[in-house]
Amino acid sequence: MNEIVIRLTDISKKYNLYNTKVDRLKESLHPFGKVFHKDFFALKNIDIEIQKGEIIGIIGRNGSGKSTLLKIISGVLTPTSGKVFTKGNIVPLLELGSGFNPEFTGLENIYFYSSLLGFSRKQMEDKIDQILDFAEVGDFIYQPLKTYSSGMKARLAFAVSININPDILILDEVLSVGDELFRRKSYAKMEEFFKAGKTILFVSHSVQAINHLCTRTIMLDNGENLINGPTKLVTALYQKFLFSNSENKAAIKTEIINVQSNEFLKKELYAEIENKKHEINQSNKNSDIAKQQNIKSGELLNLNYLPDLKPKSTVEYKNYDINVYDINMISLDGAPVNVLTMNDSYYLTYKVKFNLDVSNVSFAMAIMHKQGLTIANAGGIDQKILKTVEAAQGDVYDIKWKFKNTLIPNTYYANVQISGNIKGKQCILYNISDAIVFKIENEQVLPIGGIVNLNQSITINKII
Repeated sequence: MNEIVIRLTDISKKYNLYNTKVDRLKESLHPFGKVFHKDFFALKNIDIEIQKGEIIGIIGRNGSGKSTLLKIISGVLTPTSGKVFTKGNIVPLLELGSGFNPEFTGLENIYFYSSLLGFSRKQMEDKIDQILDFAEVGDFIYQPLKTYSSGMKARLAFAVSININPDILILDEVLSVGDELFRRKSYAKMEEFFKAGKTILFVSHSVQAINHLCTRTIMLDNGENLINGPTKLVTALYQKFLFSNSENKAAIKTEIINVQSNEFLKKELYAEIENKKHEINQSNKNSDIAKQQNIKSGELLNLNYLPDLKPKSTVEYKNYDINVYDINMISLDGAPVNVLTMNDSYYLTYKVKFNLDVSNVSFAMAIMHKQGLTIANAGGIDQKILKTVEAAQGDVYDIKWKFKNTLIPNTYYANVQISGNIKGKQCILYNISDAIVFKIENEQVLPIGGIVNLNQSITINKII
């Protein structure tokens, strides 16, 4: 039986909100106990169980209760009601530098902060060299923390936290701080924790990071646990909710709650998403069969297009009355393709019909790895190639994105997004994730790994 290391039972966290400071005073002094505040629930009736070794993602909009949840689990906050059970040593990386005293030196803060986490001075003496080596603050370690830059504080706090070797690690967007070299070193250290089988709670606004790292994910909204399940399913529903306009959000939220309450439906939806693994395997078989048939018959077959290679994980969000259709990958001569050759150029094409007037319309595309990593995107924030149009009701546009394929053989997906100005507000009109699926093939055995081909070459000269 798997060991439960975190259990939250009916956890709620309530704050009293006052319109003015005077209202707080009135309430405390009122002879009949009149209430002058409004109740605000940062968390409402949360029930969660986490097993040893799980990597749990926590997603939600700003203000959804993610940080409050982590603070309650780590003991920084106490819940208003409910029970918290944890087993093992917990190290929370929440707000880097919290728990440090600005008047203490860096070295004194190492011992001070570690004592708050339950470690004695003697235990920390064996770890000091590792911490100092990772933090790279030099002689500043003997100076008061108030003389440190924000980057130095972050490096020191992170170095202390990750070198304690916790049983449970809590991460709340902390890897976004520091300079580039620090972030690289931090991610490398995190990989060690992921591979070591530690229990990890990971909050991030990056869906691709959640998809890549987490085995299970929890979605919060307005303090409620909307859904708790397989990561790919939860992030797909989260994106549908996130990209919807305000008029549709309530209906989509109800849809997500219904999925959570229906275990059969949850399994069915997840099975649809997981089918893409089977379709990839089947497409590989079809590709081999097609090649064999081509060799046997001598017929000229289009081996660059597999009719059965279709995405099963497509998620579409339509916020306004526009139609996007005929999403295809084609060669430069117009032939449909979904098996691409390295270093050749292709078009991602789609058509858009507008059933309303929209100004400042932009057309975007993205290429995604099968694990959810964004490989490339264009048309949204890339101002160098951003082109906009003024669309009138009844207009139809044919969009062609040209790109050179430098991707390494694997399976990839393409996304499409349309944005525009509605009533003076720039917003997402339409978004479709995993619109098409395609493969990259190469006849040669590549002496490289990774995601893209940089056409590397090497020159070796013996000089002695």
